[in-house]
Amino acid sequence: MSRLILKRFLAFGLDYLIIIAYGGVLYGITTTMEVPGLSPLEGQLVGFIGLTLPVFLYFYLMEKSSSAATLGKRVMNISVQTYTENNCMRIFFRNILKFLPWEIAHLGVHWMIYYSGIDRAAPIWLWIALILPQIIVLGYFLSIVLYKGESSFYDKIANTRVVLS
Repeated sequence: MSRLILKRFLAFGLDYLIIIAYGGVLYGITTTMEVPGLSPLEGQLVGFIGLTLPVFLYFYLMEKSSSAATLGKRVMNISVQTYTENNCMRIFFRNILKFLPWEIAHLGVHWMIYYSGIDRAAPIWLWIALILPQIIVLGYFLSIVLYKGESSFYDKIANTRVVLS
């Protein structure tokens, strides 16, 4: 395994620890509150605003900064680079593609809870919304290995790459 692949996976692991810590704080806050039952769409909106958007902004703002790296990438001495002008839009698009499977999975979870609560079988679209993100993320991981850590499918589409700093 190349050094860049290992550094990239370790950087993601460090960043994920930050996400887990943030999620733990959110969980602690919400378990102390009386939260009314939410519809799947309301739950999706609350989850997006409370979790997905802050995580997306962490990655986007850190990667578009002068260091071009999240905290995990900084520790591993790697950064995100673009091949063309308009770095902010490339980094924005990169992170939308990276976190889209996560948000699709959240959609599936909210609707699965809804269908379980009304004691109805989940429709096929819901199973697709739960399985498809896992396939996409597996493809992302495999593409990182295939491109020797420098790129992934979402990097190729966004015209970005990860390099040793």
